[in-house]
Amino acid sequence: MRERLRKFLSGMLKSNRVPYSILLYGEEGTGKRDLAFEFATAILCLNKSYPPCGACESCKHMLDFLHRSFEELAFYGEDRRGKSVYLYLRGDHPDFVYLAPEKAEIKIDQIRGLKDFVYLSPALSGKKVILIHPAETMNPHAQNALLKVLEEPPQHTHFILVANALQRILPTVLSRSFLLQVPSYTQEELKDLTGIEDPLLLELAGGSVNMALKLKEDKELLQTARTIVEGDTLSFYKKALEVEKWEQERQRMLLKLLRNIFHKRYVEGKDLRDRRLLDMLSAGIEYLSKGIRVGLLIFQLRGGSRYVLHKGKVSGQ
Repeated sequence: MRERLRKFLSGMLKSNRVPYSILLYGEEGTGKRDLAFEFATAILCLNKSYPPCGACESCKHMLDFLHRSFEELAFYGEDRRGKSVYLYLRGDHPDFVYLAPEKAEIKIDQIRGLKDFVYLSPALSGKKVILIHPAETMNPHAQNALLKVLEEPPQHTHFILVANALQRILPTVLSRSFLLQVPSYTQEELKDLTGIEDPLLLELAGGSVNMALKLKEDKELLQTARTIVEGDTLSFYKKALEVEKWEQERQRMLLKLLRNIFHKRYVEGKDLRDRRLLDMLSAGIEYLSKGIRVGLLIFQLRGGSRYVLHKGKVSGQ
């Protein structure tokens, strides 16, 4: 599947029919960003080859970009009040910028800051590329500002958006982009990429390199998930309280692991209760950064309405 996608991208490039806006989407940890950067490099390659030649001046600039830190690449401009603001990442390639959030989200000032770059003529490659990742971190104002650019796409400029959560991209932005789904890795591919042999870890990773490596290094993650799904009520409740104190990224990985577990169970049994739990977990992952209580969400997974906390102990209603 992955090689088929690469052949499709190669055909686009060879026929000179690359859309002005491409959106690569799929599960996190499936190599979307690497694929997007590789295709961006190919669009800019002076030898017009895919995979990119790696030897021309353009390709060398792109390779150098990968080896530099955020601080070295961060490009700053001014907002409408004249205040210095972070805009995007930019290396020595004059025709490439990488739009990424400084913290939690991509803001409208960053999209406005692109305009100086977007409407310049290419300086080296004959084309320009703007890579936006993760695209779903653009807030609604930023997405609407991007839409105005996509409605009148500049000549010789290509946008490559990379998204883990397609549902967080505005329909109007989706309608202006060519959508390509990046498949998850197979268990055999994960095994080759990570060196993990345990078939359970490979299965629960859900085709994600990130999840596979996290499960390998953080043994407590899987133990916690098992307690939440199968543990007795008191053990489960204690775990829910512990998870409340975890860092947000670790909480997110736990929710993703639980989603993979319930997805496996749903595929095997087709129980509609598991389908509802999957929806609940997906919503929890999406809104985690907005301050939802993970402990309460986990409590609901086990029918929280049937249990109450009374004087420090769990009692059935």
